[in-house]
Amino acid sequence: MITERLLLTLWVGSLWAIGFIAVPMAFATLGDVNLAGNYAAKLFSVVNIIGLASGVVLVLSKLFSHGKQVKSQWRFWLIVLMLVQTLFLHFYVQVEIESLKLLGQQSSEAFDRVHHIGSNVYLFLSVLGIVLVLSSDKVINNGQK
Repeated sequence: MITERLLLTLWVGSLWAIGFIAVPMAFATLGDVNLAGNYAAKLFSVVNIIGLASGVVLVLSKLFSHGKQVKSQWRFWLIVLMLVQTLFLHFYVQVEIESLKLLGQQSSEAFDRVHHIGSNVYLFLSVLGIVLVLSSDKVINNGQK
């Protein structure tokens, strides 16, 4: 349970620190939208890698520790959903945005659409993460995993 709590704290903390503090500050202070966008892409890539690693370890640890009973645990399915969202962000949204930037289409409708989808998925992912973090104490106190 301590490993789960640490991994969730790392994953969810990085989601919130990067997505809602560091990236907005970069756009507000760097003065160059392209520079801020490139910086944001690198930060989001790191957050996604943290999420992928944490998510895989969390899913595997729950599978090994709970076996078939894991299917009835809502926390397990929330972690799986978060992992799927992170895969989508890392392997579709980031790749598509980078491709559009290389084609010089940062101001295109396609870029805006992919960015909007990515932003919404990221927000939903961040909220799911907070739900898991806030429910950790309740789970520990009830003796559940």
